Amino acid sequence: MTISFMWIHRKVQKGTGTGVKIGFPTLNFNVGNFDEHYGEGVYVSEVKIDKTVYKSALYFGPRLNSRRTVLEMYVVGFSKMLYGKIVRFKVIKKIRKPKTFINLKSLKKQIIEDLKNL
Repeated sequence: MTISFMWIHRKVQKGTGTGVKIGFPTLNFNVGNFDEHYGEGVYVSEVKIDKTVYKSALYFGPRLNSRRTVLEMYVVGFSKMLYGKIVRFKVIKKIRKPKTFINLKSLKKQIIEDLKNL
C-alpha cells in the first residue's frame, strides 16, 4: 500500500557518522513537519538526486542511544557527500516501527533485513 506520492524537499545535513561506521552512510535531514504526516518508523522511499531516482530506506524516530528524533535515509547505490544540497524524496510504505538495539552489530543486522523490503 502506497502512503504518499507527495515529493518532500529537505536540505542534507551532517550527521553523527554512525551509518558510515557500519557500512550504511545516510543522508540526514531536519525533521521539520515530517511528524505531522508520518509516524515514527522505517519506510521504503525514493529519493531524487539531480536527475536520478534511487531506492532508499527512510528512518524517522529516536537516535540510537538518544531521545533526539532524527530523519535519515540510506540510499541504495549512492555514497557521495551532499551536505547543504536540497534533495526530493517520497515515502512509499512503512516497513516497521522503531526498535531499540543493544549494539551497532544488531542495528546493522536489522538494516540488512529492512533493505530486503525495497
